[in-house]
Amino acid sequence: MNEAFSAHHVLADLLIDLQVAMQDCGVWECEAPTQAQMQSSEPFCIDTMAFEQWLKFVMIERFKTMLEMGADLPASCYISPMAEDAFKDRDEGKVIHIVNCLNRIDRHLSGSL
Repeated sequence: MNEAFSAHHVLADLLIDLQVAMQDCGVWECEAPTQAQMQSSEPFCIDTMAFEQWLKFVMIERFKTMLEMGADLPASCYISPMAEDAFKDRDEGKVIHIVNCLNRIDRHLSGSL
């Protein structure tokens, strides 16, 4: 099996795990950002939307597009620390699953999974 093909399949599985973790935590059903919110130039759109909105409507959607097109995946990723900070005031027992999923995505894209 082609290595890139395999990496794409692993990422697709990890994205499904992330969606399930977000649903279990109650942050999947967040409001869709406006077009203006999507135009942010700040990392994670921190100035215009909640982190869960960015995860669902920016990061996951970009990865889905990359997977559908068979595009090269990023050579590194470091999102889990942002999730730890963004969800620090939420029930740790629930958000830990989101952070763990993002940690696995980070490790996969950085080549250490």
